[in-house]
Amino acid sequence: MFLARFVQNVFQVWQLALFIWVILSWIPSVPRHHPAVQLLDRLLEPTLRPFRGLVPLGGIDISPLIAVFVYQLVVQVLVRVLATAAF
Repeated sequence: MFLARFVQNVFQVWQLALFIWVILSWIPSVPRHHPAVQLLDRLLEPTLRPFRGLVPLGGIDISPLIAVFVYQLVVQVLVRVLATAAF
């Protein structure tokens, strides 16, 4: 049960970081070289890379939306398996 809760918490932190990263990307005055922005880039880009360009929408990047949907499904399955497994 602890492991299932841990996976859920990590996913929630990832979602929050992704939300902040997306909002920051919409604000042109936020410098891309700021250490916090670079940290978010380094943490999130590898998780978004598999979804880049899957659905081209004329310059609009919807990879964060696709990633949230896919990873949420994966987390739900993983949590269900971990919750039912006897450790």
